[in-house]
Amino acid sequence: MIGLIGRKVGMTRLFGQDGKSIPVTAIVAGPCYVVQIKTDEKEGCRAVQLGAFDRRKKLVKKPQRGHFAKAGVEPKAKLAEFRVENTDLYHLGQELRVNIFQVGDRVKVAGTSKGRGFTGVVKRWGFAGGPKSHGQSDRHRAPGSIGGASWPSRVWKGMKMAGRMGSERVTVRNLEVVKVDPEHNILLLKGAVPGARNGYLAIQRTAELTSMPSPSGVVEEGAKAETRAEEKPQEAPGKKEAPPGKPEEGAKVEAKAAEESQEAPAPQAAEPEAPSSSEAKAPEEVPLTHKEEAPEQREAPPEKRLTGKRKGQVNG
Repeated sequence: MIGLIGRKVGMTRLFGQDGKSIPVTAIVAGPCYVVQIKTDEKEGCRAVQLGAFDRRKKLVKKPQRGHFAKAGVEPKAKLAEFRVENTDLYHLGQELRVNIFQVGDRVKVAGTSKGRGFTGVVKRWGFAGGPKSHGQSDRHRAPGSIGGASWPSRVWKGMKMAGRMGSERVTVRNLEVVKVDPEHNILLLKGAVPGARNGYLAIQRTAELTSMPSPSGVVEEGAKAETRAEEKPQEAPGKKEAPPGKPEEGAKVEAKAAEESQEAPAPQAAEPEAPSSSEAKAPEEVPLTHKEEAPEQREAPPEKRLTGKRKGQVNG
């Protein structure tokens, strides 16, 4: 699994939401650059070699300069190799930052422990030492017997004795990521990590990286947010849910609104304005029913028939 090369800054503490103190280790992780990609066909394994922390060219030998120049990166002070399943996600000169981790991830950290020099068995192996009384004056921190004289007449291989302590490669697993600061490339891990301050560390993911993160954040978080947005049903713009505990009142309100919408008269078109005198038009002819007749077709009664003169006037 891919990881990053980091440098230990020191230890501090954070306070959780419940107010408890959380001991954390601050690590400057990256940015790291891909220096070499190993494949099964050429090197017999699938791995990515990363380099981190710039180094002056005058302190780098010529073969190493060519190695960095082939990848198109500046000489680096520390190199580390990480085994990966898919090498297609990486290319020479690619930059990996601390945003490949997110809060809650579990990582394993490997580093070189502090060198303690030559130490005795009490400090090195935790022996209890000899008795503190009964005349013992020089055996308080002694190892005791290391083997019998008659049998086995030798010292067993692997016997715990005094010797050089520390300065060994130590791996601590299952550390929790408490905080990620992409702006300053800071990674806060819960608990302690091996090594002294400014010591180099290899921080490795426990899960394989399926896609490269974007510069703004982790791709996995954005994908989850989009999925949640798609799964959330969209509500009607004018429809409100009934308050909890009163479903009957909400149903009544909706039924009343539906009835009002049905009873409401259809909107009438605005009446046209009366035309002016100059633009007045003749009224339209109204169709007559079968009982009525046109006034021209009606016959006047006999007493009202006149021949061009008023009634009672004598023809002269």
